[in-house]
Amino acid sequence: MDSKKELRRADFVTSILLIMFGLWVLYEAMHMPMKDTFGGVQNVWYVSPALFPLIISFFIIVLGFTLFLNSIRTGGAKYFIDTAVKTSLRRIFAPTETGIRFLAILIAMFTLIYLYIPRMDFFISASLFLFFLISIFYFDQPDLLKKLTIFFMAGNLLFTLIWLLGWAGRFMDIYKYLMDIFLFVFFMIYLIYTWQLIRNVQNLKSKYFISLLVAVGVPLFLCPVFRFFLLVPLPYEGFFIEIMHLLYYAVQ
Repeated sequence: MDSKKELRRADFVTSILLIMFGLWVLYEAMHMPMKDTFGGVQNVWYVSPALFPLIISFFIIVLGFTLFLNSIRTGGAKYFIDTAVKTSLRRIFAPTETGIRFLAILIAMFTLIYLYIPRMDFFISASLFLFFLISIFYFDQPDLLKKLTIFFMAGNLLFTLIWLLGWAGRFMDIYKYLMDIFLFVFFMIYLIYTWQLIRNVQNLKSKYFISLLVAVGVPLFLCPVFRFFLLVPLPYEGFFIEIMHLLYYAVQ
């Protein structure tokens, strides 16, 4: 009985998060142009970069409201309210693995959207984000989860300070892609740090290489497809996208 109550309470929390996330995606998508002109060519609405997030946000909101209504009907909302204070205090002073994992996801999403994507090369930003998320789930080790999250947070904090203090502009005056290179160096350091943590565990070594393959392979496939074949500009085209430009036009 208690396990069912916990599931219904989790449904309630998840529904709130889904609705909030869907509304946020919808809000951001509404700021994207549905039609625009690139190089004198008028793009039609169905190739707009806003179309995909608009569709996704709609379904996320619908699913969130469906789950929300079901949690109320099954008593999950009431159980959440009854236990909210006690649970919150316990998690603050003794965070669980689930709590740390949830915090890690929030940090990864927040820094990707507000720190990396608007300011640094999309390819390396996406690769770092994917490898971090894959590693904390796929490795499935509580001690690794804490260490990797702390290390990732420290790197994000450093980049945040660099931008807030205005140092990024000075670095980019030296070389316009210098911040992209710094992010790549952080990615390499994160890979090395992760490898040092798991190198003595045989089953994690294979998971490491699979995670790296997916994290790098997916952006490596999607970036050229969107940029050169669908002609959709990427959020920020930095050092690595510029290399793709050079390679693409070199083989033309």
